[in-house]
Amino acid sequence: MLNLQSIRIAVIEKVPYHWALIKDLLSKEVSLELTASFPKQDFFLSTGEGYGYYWGKIIASSQDIPLLLKFKDDRWRQRLAQGKLTSDLKHLSHTWRNLIEGLWTNAYRQALGDMTGLDLTDCVMDIGFRQYKSGHQHFPHTDEPNKVLTHLLFFNQEWSENWGGYLRILKDSEPDSAFRDILPLSHSSVVIVRSDNSWHMVTPVTSPMSESRLALRVAFFRNV
Repeated sequence: MLNLQSIRIAVIEKVPYHWALIKDLLSKEVSLELTASFPKQDFFLSTGEGYGYYWGKIIASSQDIPLLLKFKDDRWRQRLAQGKLTSDLKHLSHTWRNLIEGLWTNAYRQALGDMTGLDLTDCVMDIGFRQYKSGHQHFPHTDEPNKVLTHLLFFNQEWSENWGGYLRILKDSEPDSAFRDILPLSHSSVVIVRSDNSWHMVTPVTSPMSESRLALRVAFFRNV
């Protein structure tokens, strides 16, 4: 299902930090199926200083969940107790199950490692669904210090430039310091290598209420 060659041939940009735009990771047919069956239940409003969006259940493999529970951050244990962290894929469509299982493979992890020059072998992976509706955004941030890499996959078949919701690669912490704006269209995905200056954001969404910005976040962590 995953076109891993699209990762291997992607160019890792070094300005303003290490990141990459990947094209056509999924076929048009598969992407359409994933958009049509994007989960609609068990989403939670994430609110705090500088952000607001809906996040779905966090998915991790049965091998990675015990490792997550050893992290100093006890949010993983809380999420497991609340049923928000799971390795069970039964709530997903057949196509989504196939995609998640493909993301869990060593081949996918190795392709990202080859492209970025990072050793992801000992990293723990979690996968999360994101929905941004009108009024939602994610202010400038660099991600948690123990996050090594994030891969953001988009599932909007169409998205107007007037609807906001861009993934904005930033030069610094200021929201107007745009280096590159990327529409959340399904033929694109973006890899961000975490660093102290890996500033990025989701610009305010102004889409019609019937339209949501759909994304999947794949993140690799180290217990440091």
